Amino acid sequence: MTELDSTPPSLTYPIAPHFKRGPTNRLIVLFPAQAADSPNQCRRIWEIAGSFGLNVLLLSLCDDYYEESQLRRQLITMAALIGDSHICVNIQIDRGSDWLRSVKKIYQSGDVIACYAGQRVGLMQKPLHGILRLQWDATIYVLSGDRPIENSKPKSLSQFAFWSGALAIVSGFLWLEVRVTQLPQDWAHNFLIYLCVFVEIGILLLWNSIFT
Repeated sequence: MTELDSTPPSLTYPIAPHFKRGPTNRLIVLFPAQAADSPNQCRRIWEIAGSFGLNVLLLSLCDDYYEESQLRRQLITMAALIGDSHICVNIQIDRGSDWLRSVKKIYQSGDVIACYAGQRVGLMQKPLHGILRLQWDATIYVLSGDRPIENSKPKSLSQFAFWSGALAIVSGFLWLEVRVTQLPQDWAHNFLIYLCVFVEIGILLLWNSIFT
């Protein structure tokens, strides 16, 4: 897999012979809702797509119905700046905040992925491009944004909410398990103990997925 930095203003990569021109392969650009749609960035995306002979998919995530219309207009403007007679540009907005899940649904062998340098994911706020390198054997471009991309949720607040919720879940099930142990020792007792454990693990995994 390859990680490239597209910071230089001019890219002159030759078209790779193992990529087919046409709709089969795409440049998937992971566009954060907080980023600016600058002409310079649009040109970089256009140059990368043209270098490999790829069409472009602008993928973004949004949780707010009211902000989605503004984000869609932003992506349409970018698509108009990037597209030409040789490059077809599509846009897609998914619900949620899980970039990996969204990419997994659409990624095809031969696709190239581009993300912004400031994009971070998960509770530990790891760089998105590093996580992508571990997940897919793909060429990955890191786009340097014109301004830092800020997470809509402060890291400290997100961590506090996660650990508070996790401790509340563990404490609640611990109290429930203590109550169950006071019941008569029969098959129902054992069943309830195992049920509590499995439900607790499931809720903790669900809670963790919300913050990752």
